[in-house]
Amino acid sequence: MISFAIVVPNLNQSHFLWSALEGLRHQATPFNLALMDGGSTDDFRKVIEPYADIITFVRSESDAGQAAAIRDGAGMVSGDIVTWLNADDYYFPGALDRVAASFEKDPQLDVVYGDAVHVSSEGFFRSYFPAIQDFNHKDLTRSNFICQPACFVRRSAYEAVGGVDHRLEYTMDWDLWCRLAQAGVAFQYVREVLAAVRYYPETKTLSGSLKRYWEIYRHEKKYGKKLLPSSWLAYYYLDLKFRANKTLTEKIYFQAIDLARLMRKGFQQVNMLKATDNETNYGFRRSEPRVHKRGTIHLPWYDKRQWSKLYLQVEPIDDQYRIFINDKQYSYIVSEKKYLLIEVTSLTGPDRKITIENLQTHTWKFCDFWCDLI
Repeated sequence: MISFAIVVPNLNQSHFLWSALEGLRHQATPFNLALMDGGSTDDFRKVIEPYADIITFVRSESDAGQAAAIRDGAGMVSGDIVTWLNADDYYFPGALDRVAASFEKDPQLDVVYGDAVHVSSEGFFRSYFPAIQDFNHKDLTRSNFICQPACFVRRSAYEAVGGVDHRLEYTMDWDLWCRLAQAGVAFQYVREVLAAVRYYPETKTLSGSLKRYWEIYRHEKKYGKKLLPSSWLAYYYLDLKFRANKTLTEKIYFQAIDLARLMRKGFQQVNMLKATDNETNYGFRRSEPRVHKRGTIHLPWYDKRQWSKLYLQVEPIDDQYRIFINDKQYSYIVSEKKYLLIEVTSLTGPDRKITIENLQTHTWKFCDFWCDLI
């Protein structure tokens, strides 16, 4: 039976770490877990205590950064398939089972990756990871269309290319995928949701760090052989698109890039979203939060607090909708603040599937999602 070597790097993220560990409890496939803490000053020890039975190796001390911790951790535990999971991300129930099935079906396969959802710091759905696509080596040099927590690498391939580059801070995953692709290993995209990725202002992705864009610039120059790489502009555009509170300067930059995207079809990297305008993930358009008629939200829920009321902000609000939660139809009312309000009862298990269908105009916009908890 295939086994997994999973590394979880952590630094003062223990308020999220429990969900990564709880998600691992909901996996049937064998795994060995290396928990690499960079010397947290929060409740790290208290949080991991209930999960001692699933943790193979723990290190808690000052280290050389996230990439170095991942590299070290992969060497500390055994497993046929290597992956890492940031402390604020987590797997869907049974995700490892689905990945293991793909590797077992095709022994020549070296990398399996799947879909992921973006969630808020509270774990509420925001969007699907938009860039996902079938594997294409050339596309990979200018767009990281593989979501890291939903990607799994056979150890023999991982070690053959030298593992994670410990010198990188932001692009260590993308760099690894490109080195694997250069080595000619076999990639496979499985169309299943495997991981939840927290998306909130304090994450490295949304930090706006110039070092991140510089790493992206150097990455494309190295692997895409570009004299003047421009994919960093597309990432800056995406970061601004998902940033709720933009500064005046950021608003100006966003509008300028958006205008360039619309006017210059040859500006391939900034315009990369246009090609996916009509492609969807479970009914949701990849380039914007719009749905044609029916969209389905997949979400893992490990919080011991349960939903009592579900709020959906959609446009147009006055259309008629049908809403199913775990395949059961629920009625709703339109609240005074113009949200769809659903009284939720008797949801059990960690899987949540919310299907929303517009019965009138068909094309509608998803704006927000949150719950009252008890």
